[in-house]
Amino acid sequence: MNRNTFIAFGCLLLATPGLHAADAETPVIPLQVRENLKIVYQVTEDLSYEGVNKGLFYARKLINTYDKQGISPNQVDLHLVFHGTGLNAVVQAGARERLKAEKAENPNGEILAELIRRGVQIELCENTMQQKGVKPTELMPGVKLVVGAFPRLVDLQLQGYAYIKFE
Repeated sequence: MNRNTFIAFGCLLLATPGLHAADAETPVIPLQVRENLKIVYQVTEDLSYEGVNKGLFYARKLINTYDKQGISPNQVDLHLVFHGTGLNAVVQAGARERLKAEKAENPNGEILAELIRRGVQIELCENTMQQKGVKPTELMPGVKLVVGAFPRLVDLQLQGYAYIKFE
């Protein structure tokens, strides 16, 4: 290849959207574990990301990434354990209003239902619920209670779950 052809080819590569010299040289590390994936998220605060709770957002992103990699949903066992102000993400409007959440209407209803439908376990610390004066009837559909967030997190980690914390 002569020098002018090489320069023209290089300019073409740089001008092509999404195709750069670094792309060909930067390998993507593939996932090694593709079955029996056990993950637990600790969600301690009601932080929003793109309009929904941050823990819920990233849980959906994780499930979607595994799906795109051809990993069957039945190979992913994901639990989200909510406590602290994270409680706001999993309660209905009346409770959110009493708890002084940013919005009374829960913006997480759709994503919660989607994740539960996809097999994600949404769990709430019973101690947090009682301390905040929330009744079980005020939980969003599909939310399960656990005796305590920390004992649940310890229990899951001792069972081999990978731990991720959202603050």
